[in-house]
Amino acid sequence: MKKDGKYRFSLQFGADSEEQVKAGELLERLGNKKSAVVVAALNDYLNSNPDLQDTHCKIEVKLTSGYNRDGIEEIIRRIVEERLATVHQDESLIAFSEGNGTDTLEADIAQMLDNLDVFS
Repeated sequence: MKKDGKYRFSLQFGADSEEQVKAGELLERLGNKKSAVVVAALNDYLNSNPDLQDTHCKIEVKLTSGYNRDGIEEIIRRIVEERLATVHQDESLIAFSEGNGTDTLEADIAQMLDNLDVFS
């Protein structure tokens, strides 16, 4: 709101993410000089996004969960690797049970039992 030739705003946000905490801590340290930093930051942003100055421009705010792209990629990579390892293990078990693996296992057990005669 503009009053007496000055713009007056109240700004409040939580401390739910690292970005919010960093911004909040900076604003706390600035004391009465917050407005100069906010004006400079917003003008820099407006210069980078000139379409926002159009009065008919639709402004869309996207909230992030606090993860950065590298962090998300690492989580996805880890999940994919775990799933692939499980699939490879399952394929090995299926191949072993479907193929000669069962016959070989039974033959090995029979030979082991036959070898027990040596100890009697």
